[in-house]
Amino acid sequence: MSSDPIENALKADFEALTDRLERDRFAERILFKLGAQRRARLGVVAFAGGLGAAFAASQFTGVVSALARTLGAAATPELTSAGLSPYFLAAFMLGGALVATTLVLRQDF
Repeated sequence: MSSDPIENALKADFEALTDRLERDRFAERILFKLGAQRRARLGVVAFAGGLGAAFAASQFTGVVSALARTLGAAATPELTSAGLSPYFLAAFMLGGALVATTLVLRQDF
């Protein structure tokens, strides 16, 4: 028996309020803002990683020459015949740094 005018008016007001709140999309806006911060942080980290990779690549020949001097004294014919070269070791070291960076970033994102 909802013939009471006050009850009908309250019901209409609650329905109008519910419709307005459903169209508000508050949660979606907050999630988008939080996602934007995460995307910005990921962009900054990617830029810093690229810059670091550029610096590492510019130092690659120096690392290779240092490894060549070190391996020159300790290299045996078995190691050199197995393909152990300063270029391979330098690439292996840079790859290890990349894997370590990836493990750190995985925990952050």
